[in-house]
Amino acid sequence: MSRVLITGIDGVTFDILDPWMDEGVMPYLASIRREGITAPLRSTFPPITAPAWVSFMTGKNPGKTGIFEFLYSKGGTFEQTPVNATVRDGIPLWEILSREKRRVVVLGVPVTYPPDPVRGTLISGFLTPPGARDFTRPPELLEELESAFGPYPIYHKEVYQKGKVDRVLDEAFRVLDYRRKVSLELIAGREWDFAITYFEGTDRVQHELWHVFDESHPHSNPKEVRAHKSRVLDFYRAVDETAREIGDACRALDPDLTEIVMSDHGFGPIHTYMNFNVWLWENGFLHLRRDPATRLKTVLFRMGLTPALGYRAAMRLGLAGLRLSRGVGARSVFFDWINRLFLSLENIDWERTRAFSKGNYGQIYVNLRGREKNGSVDPADYDRTADELAGKLREIRDPEEGGPLLGDVFRREERYEGPYVERMPDVLFIPRDMKHKALGIVDFTTRRFLEPTFGNSGDHRMDGVFFARGGPFREGAGRADRLSIADVAPTVLHLFGLPVPEDMDGRVIETGLRPEWLRENPVRFRPPYERARPEELDLTDAERREMIDRLKGMGYVG
Repeated sequence: MSRVLITGIDGVTFDILDPWMDEGVMPYLASIRREGITAPLRSTFPPITAPAWVSFMTGKNPGKTGIFEFLYSKGGTFEQTPVNATVRDGIPLWEILSREKRRVVVLGVPVTYPPDPVRGTLISGFLTPPGARDFTRPPELLEELESAFGPYPIYHKEVYQKGKVDRVLDEAFRVLDYRRKVSLELIAGREWDFAITYFEGTDRVQHELWHVFDESHPHSNPKEVRAHKSRVLDFYRAVDETAREIGDACRALDPDLTEIVMSDHGFGPIHTYMNFNVWLWENGFLHLRRDPATRLKTVLFRMGLTPALGYRAAMRLGLAGLRLSRGVGARSVFFDWINRLFLSLENIDWERTRAFSKGNYGQIYVNLRGREKNGSVDPADYDRTADELAGKLREIRDPEEGGPLLGDVFRREERYEGPYVERMPDVLFIPRDMKHKALGIVDFTTRRFLEPTFGNSGDHRMDGVFFARGGPFREGAGRADRLSIADVAPTVLHLFGLPVPEDMDGRVIETGLRPEWLRENPVRFRPPYERARPEELDLTDAERREMIDRLKGMGYVG
């Protein structure tokens, strides 16, 4: 079997790649599109980096992996901790390959800290705790890389600020170049059968600068477009060129290389935030306490004194960069003061509240007695409450177009299966047009349910991309029907002639493979691999808060 290379490009979508490939901005990806197979790659819901990449690496849905957001809660409390490899269930693809005597190179994939045991090389991704030095296998690798290339960049730190667009792009180019050098060093210099290298700069550029290259965006500024759009395109040219360099280096080692390029989710513009705690309040599912402090906050909130007002003021003053500035103390104090000054979950009257929202993208929890710390809904009323919520959500109208605002509203059991379904929100939903985004950076962000966006101008979509060529993939197969991100892991195992574990939800991508290959190599299955769960990572309080605050600053978590 030939070697398999996966290039992970975070958050890219055919909506922008197809035109740019046609225009010559990304000729290398265009060559794979022409010579192999492409398909939309359906993400997890929510379409968030952490659960999506975990479903990719395990071939399982979030109900089996236990990873459905960037954070997880412990024991019926609101205390949240960033996800990591010790709370991720399911065996990642590279660990299976290592057990089957294949050598692997894994560079930068999220939710791989602490580093997975592998037969080869692994560098953890951006959920590595700040200041950690133990994120490589072998451990001495980090010192070798930093001696050659300088300090290893774990996080992107720059955010959009008016007049400072180049800061975001400068950092994106720097990190991309560093990761390019590391990828070429490890891929060209080590024995391997499977390699994956991951680039998240596309995700950050699209979050922060979508309005710079999308002139139809409400926040688009002609002056910024003229000054910076061409450089945004230059960054995508650099991503394409990086993929070409890595692909060429791998083909020099193995002319029969199987090459896959993929993303974890898609991307698009966001125009409107949806504040669902306000909607729950307005619709009688959520109630506030009646103490003097809450009453005062409520009056001020109705007058417009909200976190959104404060953030807009910070942007006008050129202080938006504080959301990713260094120093856990300053940011933690900032978020603590938001909860003290503005309405938050601390001001909810839990005895009268039946549901609340926590997190981005459309997640509502029933305040279930026996599960939530201050639960009020009797378990006998759970189904009725969840169904009532779903029904009311379906009635919300789009104020611009008049039709339903939400396109897909579902109970968690309708989409997920596995031992961790109970951890998930009870009711989930996807906007019909994902230019509307449910926002949960803080608990009551704005005084209105629908509010024009501030901060990020782009956000995630459900469909990422899948490209493949070489090896047993059909030449010139063209665009296929939508695949699932969980399909990639079983497909890679099949490419190596290995049976697929029966507990994987994904399926081998047979539509892209040559018929003669499938006749000679039928898909086989085996019982699930056994895995001893590692001891849960014990983050310090400072590490936990630092990571949560940084994820909030990036707009990733509520």
